[in-house]
Amino acid sequence: MNAKDSELSSNLAIRGPFIEETYRTFSNWELKESTSQNFKRIAETNSIGASSQSWLTKFLQVLKRRYDLTGPDKRLIELVQQGWHLEDWRPAQLWHMSRHDELLRTFITEWLFEKHQAGIVIITADPVVEYLHGVVRAKLGSVDAWKENTYRRVANGLLKIAVEFHLMRGRTNKEFESYRLSERSFIYLLHSLMEREQNTRKVVEAKDWRLFMMKSNEVEEELLRLHQYGRLHFERAGSLLELTLPCEDTNEYVRSAVV
Repeated sequence: MNAKDSELSSNLAIRGPFIEETYRTFSNWELKESTSQNFKRIAETNSIGASSQSWLTKFLQVLKRRYDLTGPDKRLIELVQQGWHLEDWRPAQLWHMSRHDELLRTFITEWLFEKHQAGIVIITADPVVEYLHGVVRAKLGSVDAWKENTYRRVANGLLKIAVEFHLMRGRTNKEFESYRLSERSFIYLLHSLMEREQNTRKVVEAKDWRLFMMKSNEVEEELLRLHQYGRLHFERAGSLLELTLPCEDTNEYVRSAVV
């Protein structure tokens, strides 16, 4: 994790994920051009149909902060241009977003996941504000590092992000959805995590699955289901786990007809 990734960004939470706007931007992305050329062209031509130049400027600022489009996050662009439907692409976006946003990552994989596992059904902004007080105190040394209005806006923003990624539903009072990660997204994440971990057990037990409210035993169950349908090879013998994925690496999966 670099220094940028460890910052607590209230702005990213308040701005939201821009799911459809980002998808549309990546649809118009020219892979043969540099990242800076793409940003310049989009800013000048408004090829994504932004409602105003001010909105477009702020959106592009968030995009630059949220992704490393010269590195692994470029795969998000390739997935769009390979024809992935928005609903399959959405979970991949959440995973990539969380890599550079510590506040979002810890909120979902720790606080929200724990509430989900505890069987809590309804969540409002108040307990999220309390959670944020603790996070800011631990990271920035004092609760006063943020204004109280900022806490409220960030809390509402984080809950709204959970709704936009279909983990929750509702307006003021948020309720957990019965979420299921799509097969296409699941296999993409398997390739990405195997690339990072190089170990089947570490992949199965990765905290990344908590972004989608999945426990390790639920990951194993999905692996066994996909094994039965011939989508991958997975065996469990006691504590030993063996996983063979459809493609050699994530890049091959992204560009393969398998997807």
